[in-house]
Amino acid sequence: MIEVAAGVFVGNPSARVRDRLWALLATRVGDGQAIMIEPAQNEQGWAIRTAGRDRWLPVDLDGLILSARLRR
Repeated sequence: MIEVAAGVFVGNPSARVRDRLWALLATRVGDGQAIMIEPAQNEQGWAIRTAGRDRWLPVDLDGLILSARLRR
């Protein structure tokens, strides 16, 4: 994977590697936030995973994934 900006990584790992990376990352994110975009068999061609306390949440609106932020 290549770090294209501070804390932003881009790559094309296998599903097995992605799952293992996510399991590790999700337990260590702490007060930060993590987002993973990955290929998926849906209309958009991708799916999203999020972790952390202060985060955007993916919302499925009839098959279209949008990001929402909780009101405080």
